[in-house]
Amino acid sequence: MSQDHEEECSTQTHVGKPRRTNSPRFNPDEDGRRRATLMTRVHKVRAKGQRIEVSFDGKGQPLEKAGDELQSWIGVLAREHIPIWISDFRSADLAPSKEIVWMEVVTSFTVDESYKRCVLKSCGESAKGFRYDLYQAFVRDHIDDENVWQRLQKVVHNYPTITQDDWEKFIQYRRTPEFKRLSEQGSEIRKKSKYGSTGGRDGYRKRDQAHFEKTGKYAERYESWLEMRVKTDGGLKKEEFKPIAENIEEFTQQETQGSFESVGTEDILTKALGNAEHSGRIRGQSKFVKQSQYFNLVHPSREKDEVSDMKLKIAALEKTVQELCAKHGINRETMAEEMTAPTVDQHNSFKASCTLNEKEAGPSDPNPMLNASKECHLFIHDLVNGGVVLVAIGRAYADCVPTDTVHGIPLGEENVRVTITASKGPSRAPEREAEGSKRTKKRAGRKKLQSQPEVEQQPAQEEMPSFDLNDISFELRPLAFYAQSSMRDGTQIVCPQQHFVMGDEMPIYIGFEDVYHFISFKEISANNIMIYIRYLVECCARTGIDQRFEFISPVLVSPVQQNVDRATYVRERAECILRILRNAPKGKQFLMPYNSGQHWILAVIDPWDDSVMYFNPLGNEPGDDFKDLITTALNDWKLLVGSGIRQRRNWQTLIDTVRCPIQEGYVECGYFVLAYMREITFTVDGLAVLQTKDFYTDADMSL
Repeated sequence: MSQDHEEECSTQTHVGKPRRTNSPRFNPDEDGRRRATLMTRVHKVRAKGQRIEVSFDGKGQPLEKAGDELQSWIGVLAREHIPIWISDFRSADLAPSKEIVWMEVVTSFTVDESYKRCVLKSCGESAKGFRYDLYQAFVRDHIDDENVWQRLQKVVHNYPTITQDDWEKFIQYRRTPEFKRLSEQGSEIRKKSKYGSTGGRDGYRKRDQAHFEKTGKYAERYESWLEMRVKTDGGLKKEEFKPIAENIEEFTQQETQGSFESVGTEDILTKALGNAEHSGRIRGQSKFVKQSQYFNLVHPSREKDEVSDMKLKIAALEKTVQELCAKHGINRETMAEEMTAPTVDQHNSFKASCTLNEKEAGPSDPNPMLNASKECHLFIHDLVNGGVVLVAIGRAYADCVPTDTVHGIPLGEENVRVTITASKGPSRAPEREAEGSKRTKKRAGRKKLQSQPEVEQQPAQEEMPSFDLNDISFELRPLAFYAQSSMRDGTQIVCPQQHFVMGDEMPIYIGFEDVYHFISFKEISANNIMIYIRYLVECCARTGIDQRFEFISPVLVSPVQQNVDRATYVRERAECILRILRNAPKGKQFLMPYNSGQHWILAVIDPWDDSVMYFNPLGNEPGDDFKDLITTALNDWKLLVGSGIRQRRNWQTLIDTVRCPIQEGYVECGYFVLAYMREITFTVDGLAVLQTKDFYTDADMSL
């Protein structure tokens, strides 16, 4: 279906006067000024087993010649597969026909599943326009004539898919009182439209794309609305447009002066027209643009609201801190100094460790919030023998707040921060004590934290693991020695993260447990990952390696919270990725370590290529949470950036599970991710080289 047909159909409900009976599109008395569109190029491409690649801009509008061909093809499919006798395109009876249309589209064009609703909507409009043209040209003036049944012969010459049965149902419905009532109702609605579009066959879509190519940004809605109603000499096409044009100019000046601000749908065009935006098609935009999509794209009102909410939360937290300090008699100015652990000399950092000068090392002062707490016992359920087993004795931090972090992970609403003072063997708790214990409402992970006031308190015993320096590589011995001698009492290493990991500039606190797990080749945490990223960035800076990659903090993207709404949680983490990708230049790729809960993987995101390389040490496909997270983040980024992005059709091409070295044990996944990042960062064509390997040697794993 040609572009002029598309635009004429899309504007038929807005133009005040009806069409001519003998439309040049359908002339019943001449041999066809308008015939069925052949779309020979589409058929040739399909015959070769290929498809026409369609690009979409940031608003979801198809671009260039391929976009025009897509619209014409949708019109062809609407005439072939949608019966002319239907009265409502939303009917469930049309579901099979709609699926046929969609399959025909994706067989001929590269269109993502997310555009299915838009394609079917366009199909419905094309089918409606086709029925309207048939009625105007062949039926309206002959609706009561007996020879109206024979007029099908003039139609099937160009549209042989219309059968005699279809034609009879088409005529019968248009003779019913219901059709006459709806027709009169539509005429009344059209009469109320004072400001119908007169933009011709180009419509909003092509004008919008031309404006973007010329200026590098999308036109505001009021600019598009005016452009469709202005002559080439600058004058208005109709006198009725003049008051609206004056209102637009007035509100534009007010916005420049700061006395007016566009918020959501209450923008300049809405104010100028004097009536609110209705659901459905948005004024001043093409039929492909949704209201929610447009207003999120052009107006930063949502971002302003988020900033305001964040300021309120910060003020509330500040008030809470003041109350806690007053309650415990703490001087806020000295509190930070008392709780500060030794700092790291960034220039002496090597591989996965951070060295300290001896004068900087030393135990930190006791935590006043910890001293104010009560002793607690940690029990776990014995699934074999029943009951509970005492595994550790510790102290719970007093007055914890959800924003507190443990190993870089926010504490959340349902967890409590605990320090372990002594670990216990598998000694069973007396049944009397287990029944009489009082569980707290908060819990940490899947283990239940129980307050045991009636259990006899035992003296804290130091049972933390220790290193055998002879079993540790030479490079890691200084770190192991320092951890063994200075960190077993709770001293932490503070590592600033500014400019090392994008999206998370909070300092990282490394404890003895983190060091022990890393050196002993046990499960590693997000802290270890982020410290190693810092090492990679420093090495690139010192050796002059071109920094082609940026790193995204795993703390921001990994699903660590439980019992939350999944869709909301995916959206929150996707917005963190979006903030990082917002100003991404072409050619820049982003390395994102991700933990699905019990397993580390690495994702390499190239937003401008619309591609994600998925490196999994187990070789498995990505899970639903990862797919939803990446899809949401990249789709939002495309809306912000606009055209020029390579579009892909489905998950098989968007997220590519690439070949990479595979782990053989149970705990190596985190170390494999570190090795992946090192090889990608330090090796020329590291991404390509990594995909040629099936395993890592011991030398390769010497991080």
